[in-house]
Amino acid sequence: MARTAITARKLTPNSGIAAPAADTIDQANGMSLTLVSNGIPASPDLENVVLKVDNSAGSAKAVTIRAGVNPPAFRAGIGDVSVTVTNATTSYLGPFESARFAQADGSLYVDFASGFTGTITAFVVPSRY
Repeated sequence: MARTAITARKLTPNSGIAAPAADTIDQANGMSLTLVSNGIPASPDLENVVLKVDNSAGSAKAVTIRAGVNPPAFRAGIGDVSVTVTNATTSYLGPFESARFAQADGSLYVDFASGFTGTITAFVVPSRY
């Protein structure tokens, strides 16, 4: 099954953005964040990404950031990282090490524990103004 795309929201330097609409979590298929296809300049770094995860499930659930593939992720052998998000709360995850989490196309893979419901928003902090 194909992963569901997460829309990247680029922050504006020296300014602000209105709170964007979040993407609905697709627990069954997992999700991916591909920066280039979201209008972010070529060769983006996952070090500039922060995920906002809202858990609406009735209990705490884990979010897993999947290790990438080598190349480009030469530190992928360290493995996945899993963060537990308490029910009815918001957690912020990231930034992420490209050398550990980048997939072959530079994207980031995010998976969710069974029964995870809620939303996810990806923010990209520009590295240069």
